[in-house]
Amino acid sequence: MLKIITKYTAYLLVFLLYSNAYAEENFCLDKKGFILPIFEQTNCETSAEIKINEKEFMHIIEFDESIRITELENYRKNQIEAGKTKTNEIASNSEKDLKKIDEEKKILEQKKISKIAKEQEEKRLARQKELEIKKQKRLAEIEKRKKEKEEKKLANQKRLDEKKRRKELIAKKKAEKLKKEQLAKKNETSSISKEDTVKINEELKIIYFEKDIVKSELLPSINFKPEQKFEILVEFNLDIAKNLFAKNSNLILVIPKDIDSFSNVISENNMASQMVAGIRQVPNPEFNRLQMEIRRAEREQQQALRRAEDGFRKSQCYSCGLITQWGGVAIQSKWNNVAKELQSEIVRLTNSYSTTPDYLEKEVLRSYNYLVQNIKAEKQAIYQVVQFKNGKYLQRNISIDENKSFKVAYNIDPQDKKYENLINKYSDNQQVTNWQNKKLKSASLEKLLTKIDNQEVFTEIMGKKELYASLNFEYVEEKELSWWERLLGGSKKEGKKTASLSNKSSSDYEEKDVRFDSVVIVKTENGLGSGFFISKDEILTNYHVIENATSISVTDKYKKRSSAVVIKKDLRRDLAILKTNTTGKPVKFFDGQLKQGEMVEALGHPKGRKFSLTKGWISAIRKESSVYSATGTPDVLFIQTDAAINPGNSGGPLFYKDKVVGVNTQGLHKDSTEGMNFAVHFSEVNQFLSN
Repeated sequence: MLKIITKYTAYLLVFLLYSNAYAEENFCLDKKGFILPIFEQTNCETSAEIKINEKEFMHIIEFDESIRITELENYRKNQIEAGKTKTNEIASNSEKDLKKIDEEKKILEQKKISKIAKEQEEKRLARQKELEIKKQKRLAEIEKRKKEKEEKKLANQKRLDEKKRRKELIAKKKAEKLKKEQLAKKNETSSISKEDTVKINEELKIIYFEKDIVKSELLPSINFKPEQKFEILVEFNLDIAKNLFAKNSNLILVIPKDIDSFSNVISENNMASQMVAGIRQVPNPEFNRLQMEIRRAEREQQQALRRAEDGFRKSQCYSCGLITQWGGVAIQSKWNNVAKELQSEIVRLTNSYSTTPDYLEKEVLRSYNYLVQNIKAEKQAIYQVVQFKNGKYLQRNISIDENKSFKVAYNIDPQDKKYENLINKYSDNQQVTNWQNKKLKSASLEKLLTKIDNQEVFTEIMGKKELYASLNFEYVEEKELSWWERLLGGSKKEGKKTASLSNKSSSDYEEKDVRFDSVVIVKTENGLGSGFFISKDEILTNYHVIENATSISVTDKYKKRSSAVVIKKDLRRDLAILKTNTTGKPVKFFDGQLKQGEMVEALGHPKGRKFSLTKGWISAIRKESSVYSATGTPDVLFIQTDAAINPGNSGGPLFYKDKVVGVNTQGLHKDSTEGMNFAVHFSEVNQFLSN
């Protein structure tokens, strides 16, 4: 507001100062809308300026500089067209001024509206483009989901078809079995046995069961010829096994059991080499040689110049003979040429001297040793072979093996002069691991049969019950009932058996803790720990037991060994689940309230003492940070106990009576403190298993 008042006050002063002297046409209006007074001249200084009178000045002074020219033109147009009185002109001009202002306002508002509309249109187009992009992404995502859904549908359909096929196969087998049983009942009174009614195949028949095991992708492919009686089964059950043994008198069953890999260090050697320990400066012999060469050339040049000077003196000796003068000229010429050649040599030597360092950097070498291990790496596919031949059931385990030797180097210093050559020359542990995790080469059926042909290592299975038990099938011996038993609907109950103490040794009565049936040894290339079955083929242990392990094996109390892989882990709780090829007895977890002072028992393998038990009391139940806890993560609930927990116990179960209440954890607060040991609380374990 102050700015406006100041502006119009200045305009008023200009008008008052010059109104008396210049009554008519005493102002100039330039192109920018500025008004300038005319002092002594009668016209404006430039043709671009418009000469205006007092009335015109009074009219346009109220308007903004940008529209004054327009208003002036309008004013003059109105003055020419209107032939009205002075009073009417003023009134008319006021109305016109108001109209012009209104029009100007309308124009400005229209421009503003147009600008806003343009901005809104740009925003609308940008939004439309953004929506189009989102739409395309959404359509792509929908298409992707649709494709995934179709793939899942196809996979499910495939599974359903496979399941249907298997059901049909089972139904077919059951129908055949039922038919066979009905046929047997019909011929029950005859002397012909059930086996006599079955057509027996006496040719060798080989059945390969594609069992899904841990690391099954590493199993070698078995190549066989079309004429060979080789059959691959996806499904294998008790009925199929019974049918095969009933119809074939020369039968071989091949069942994958495990994939195992290991490496042995055959020898170790300390190898000597040299590494760069530093840099030292030594005098440069070339620098000294150039110095001496320059001095020599300078001396020889001085001598040549002196001889040339002697020749010049002889050539200038007018009292000497002509021959002496001519000889002097020849001497002078000769030695001048020698001096020039020496000068060129000096220049060459000086140039070389200027670019030659006076000292050289020489590497300081230090001898050191690095370790080279000769490692024999092995991997094998292990199969169970059951053979039925000459009325006997035979069993053995065979393996298809591969081995490879590696030279693995350790502690090669990067500063070694031959570092790159040494790295390329030797292998590392990762290369050994990569080879062990590579699928075994395909094997021919002939090779398989050659291994099976060694009858000496087969074990004879006595009876069908033991046969099917070896195949992990529960077999109940079929017993023909008498007419009285059939009438009563079953057989007589066997009498209660009692043991005779006189025929047993004292070792037979050694008390066995059945809880060890669930406990296993977890072994890696880094050490040994404990674990226990939580399902038929899944084992729970500590994560730190299998951390960074490339090969994991488990062994139960019956010395059955199997490889294992990690399928789930939780670093915060220090827990991991292993999948294995062996089977065991799953534990039962406690689901009540634990109290201080309750006695608990830790099962495991402390310091390699396998299948050991230690007892103690619950000291407290508290939250602590584990060895893997990161900053900001919640603490883990632990059971504090004075039951001895040592290296090797890690991952084993902590029992309260016959139920597991925790997972023994080695490494927590294990300094010089005695009687303070910890186990992960069963509630934490349940949360881990349920996630």
